[in-house]
Amino acid sequence: MTKNPVVIGLGLYGVTMLLFFGVYYFFAGPNYWDISMKINAFGLTFLYGIAAFLSTYWLRKGTQITYPQAFKQSFVTLFVGGFLSMLTMFGFLNYVDTNARDLLNYQYVQTELTNLDEAYQKQKIDAANHKDANVVVELEKNYKEAKEAREIALKEKRNYFSFEFLGKLFAGILLFYLLLSIIIAAFLKNKKRYE
Repeated sequence: MTKNPVVIGLGLYGVTMLLFFGVYYFFAGPNYWDISMKINAFGLTFLYGIAAFLSTYWLRKGTQITYPQAFKQSFVTLFVGGFLSMLTMFGFLNYVDTNARDLLNYQYVQTELTNLDEAYQKQKIDAANHKDANVVVELEKNYKEAKEAREIALKEKRNYFSFEFLGKLFAGILLFYLLLSIIIAAFLKNKKRYE
């Protein structure tokens, strides 16, 4: 097995793309957004965690590694796989199949509206039992503003897969990579830095 984190990251990129295009090919329909989010939240999180761990474990096998070496191995693996995946998804959704992008954007806003309505109904019951009448007025005002904002996004056909939006999303993903790498490096280092 290779110990090069870039090569392992490229393998991670390949598996990510298999999942992305598998979901695209088999599940693009009424539940496309929901299935995509479940794969991203559970499947990819687990996959990237295992890949970072195995990459660092293979580096450690038969030798001693310091914390910086373990951290670099883990982070580079995650960064290469994640960056290339994000870039490919951006290109595909914005230049190859814009209908898939539009479907995902629409389903995202619809999911937000559904979640907003559910939360509003629960809070409305709680607010009805509250002694302060201002709570109900404030709830109605906030609900109306939030609903209008989402409806405007729907009318504008806002692109949630633009370079700007995905760049901000990737910044958050980098934080996940950083934290995961810190934990894995602390767990798998077996040599002090200046030994």
